[in-house]
Amino acid sequence: MGPKIYLFLFEIVLHFKTSIGEFMKKLVILVCLAVLCYPSLVTADEAKVGFVKNVSGQAFIGRQNILIPAKVKEKLLVNDTLITKTNGSMGVIFQDNSVLSLGPNSRFILTQFSFEPSVEKLSFVAKIRKGTLIYLTGLIGKLNHKGVRFETPNAVCGIRGTHFAIKVDAQDDDTDIEPATSDHKSPLFSIVDKNRGKQAGD
Repeated sequence: MGPKIYLFLFEIVLHFKTSIGEFMKKLVILVCLAVLCYPSLVTADEAKVGFVKNVSGQAFIGRQNILIPAKVKEKLLVNDTLITKTNGSMGVIFQDNSVLSLGPNSRFILTQFSFEPSVEKLSFVAKIRKGTLIYLTGLIGKLNHKGVRFETPNAVCGIRGTHFAIKVDAQDDDTDIEPATSDHKSPLFSIVDKNRGKQAGD
């Protein structure tokens, strides 16, 4: 081979090495970005505590000062505020299989939710500022009933049975906590039945 052939081959090898080097640099950058983003993705997934099962009328999710129209399968996070208007209602299911149904003109704030049975972290704490709700307990209520608490402007409600109803009058802040029974006539029970797929009181 002549000198020109050797020079030509050397230029090809040099170009090939440069291309490999650039490729490796890009690969390293992509891997670093993936590592940096992964923790935030895991955190977001872990923060999910439930989802919207059904919605009727005007219903919203308040999150970080943003009002989001509630949609079926929309995920719920700790510190979310569930809001229903005059013609609205909403049914949600939480990770521990508990069911919550909100009637019209309601405002519900999920302040704490922990469902880690393996490390005995079991708690469900919420505030209802106005409106009506019916709650059917899930695994948290069965494993640690003291960890479930609903706070209203005038009272704090724990659980003893499998379900209960709460009504908060927004006008005079009067709170009425009703023990839910199988013969309760509240229309919310029909929503709860559809959400869980069984009759209330079973």
